[in-house]
Amino acid sequence: MFAIVLTTALLCQTSPETAGLTSTLNSHFYHQFDSSITNGGDVSMNSVGAELRLMSEVTDEDDLEFRFQFQQDDWDFGGTAGLGGLDAWEKVNTIDMTVVWTHEYSKQDRWVFGGIVRASYETDASTNTQGGASVAYVHSFSSDLTLGGGVGVIGQANADPKAFPIIVLEWKLTDTLRLTSDLSTRFGSRTGLELVWTPRADWTFGAGYSYSYSRFRLNGNGFAPNGAAEATSYPLTLRATYHATPTFNVTIFGGIVFGGELEITNNARQLVQSTEYENAGTFGLFGKIRF
Repeated sequence: MFAIVLTTALLCQTSPETAGLTSTLNSHFYHQFDSSITNGGDVSMNSVGAELRLMSEVTDEDDLEFRFQFQQDDWDFGGTAGLGGLDAWEKVNTIDMTVVWTHEYSKQDRWVFGGIVRASYETDASTNTQGGASVAYVHSFSSDLTLGGGVGVIGQANADPKAFPIIVLEWKLTDTLRLTSDLSTRFGSRTGLELVWTPRADWTFGAGYSYSYSRFRLNGNGFAPNGAAEATSYPLTLRATYHATPTFNVTIFGGIVFGGELEITNNARQLVQSTEYENAGTFGLFGKIRF
């Protein structure tokens, strides 16, 4: 399945920093509009978050990057039947701490090693911290084409660790058009591909298709006390980015979420609810500051 191939957590960049220490602060607001749930009720979601990236050149061949991310997803279930009537969960907090080491083996080749610690949990639930690691190899065939692949694994709430493949792509199609796996509208564990058009220096536009995955611990008060929930979907996103200065840009985007699925697993790791929801519209804002 295409989405599984792209379930990467994207623990590597296509072009590591080459000098000094740089810092980037990303922030987002995201709204997913109301959508009907197959087994009854409806659901919508708001998400806010921020990510700090610290990048440093250690040697001529080695770079280190540290990432700290916080995200809060506020789910709103409605209705009197099915999952909507259960009001299955509300606010979900996710905290990520990631370190990425990039080793340049040659001018065309590099290895990327990643480690992550993550806690994803409903408000008042156990943080249930999980760990993971990844390794990837990246090769630049030319100045226009870079490809890479690897594998990673990460722990999950009330489930066995999840293995995932890693794919890196940076393909310059023309002077103004490129295809990339480094999503401009990425947050959480969202991964995919984006076609980027740069008609002028201060504006870029993108069309991306991605896979969104989250799994988190539930608190002790709901339908499945101390269980876990999982939410997956396939967002199609159109965005416009204004580069106000060399160190600041803002992005507005909208799109449609396809194939949304929701699952609940109880504390004994038994699946107790599994349903889909209809396609939903989305809207969001991103901001990026380099300092």
